[in-house]
Amino acid sequence: MIRDITIGRYFDSESVIHRMDPRTKLMGAIVYIISLFLVKNPLWYLLCLAVILTLYKIAKVPFGYLLRGLKGIILLLLFTFLFRMLYTPGDVIGSFWIFSVTEQGIVKAIQMTARIALMIAGASLLSYTSTPKEMADGLEKAFAKTEKLGIPIHEMSVIVMIAFRFIPIMLDELNLLMDAQAARGAKFGEGSIIEKCKGVITLLLPLFLMTVRRSSDLAMAMEARGYTGSTETSRMYPLVYEQRDILAYVIIIIYFWLFLFLKIIMHVI
Repeated sequence: MIRDITIGRYFDSESVIHRMDPRTKLMGAIVYIISLFLVKNPLWYLLCLAVILTLYKIAKVPFGYLLRGLKGIILLLLFTFLFRMLYTPGDVIGSFWIFSVTEQGIVKAIQMTARIALMIAGASLLSYTSTPKEMADGLEKAFAKTEKLGIPIHEMSVIVMIAFRFIPIMLDELNLLMDAQAARGAKFGEGSIIEKCKGVITLLLPLFLMTVRRSSDLAMAMEARGYTGSTETSRMYPLVYEQRDILAYVIIIIYFWLFLFLKIIMHVI
């Protein structure tokens, strides 16, 4: 399951979404995530699902790639569903031991689980279609005005870029550790759940040491190249909005107002 994690990895393609300005994609991801909190009826999440699947199709990212990425959070989704279903008060439709299943609990469980899965799918599409540098440049350019408020947006952008670069690196290191221990007789896919957890725990210390070593090497490399954290730097490829970005903003605005309208209608009903 660990080998199948794709979150944080860039998927190279020549789609129109890949060529968009990172600020446009960042705004689209923010609006999409906000829209997930505007509606509470689980049926409306089907519309959100249709939207995100359409975007994946336009971005030419295989659906199987998305499903592989969601495997890493299947336990989180399962825990969220069971917790909300068993601990939400309401009209009881069944009970066992100290737990009770209610109609409201099932609705809340579907709502929360779908919301988390769709949020991760939307955020993953941003990472699949933008390199860490593009995301950092887009974040810094989009919120450049916050520097006047004392918010170190440049430093925050660098942190985001480094974090996204380290995700695939750490996964690759983890896979190497698993292969090395498997060559020595370790069996991570066999035994009970407790034995599997113990096997994973043995990977944490060497993975932590490797991460610290890579972080130290990166810090020394940045210092050796004279990095000071200054925002007054030139860019080889400055961000410029193009016609496709303007069209994308129009679609994003229409999408957002549509969900606001649905929110008002559902509240009145």
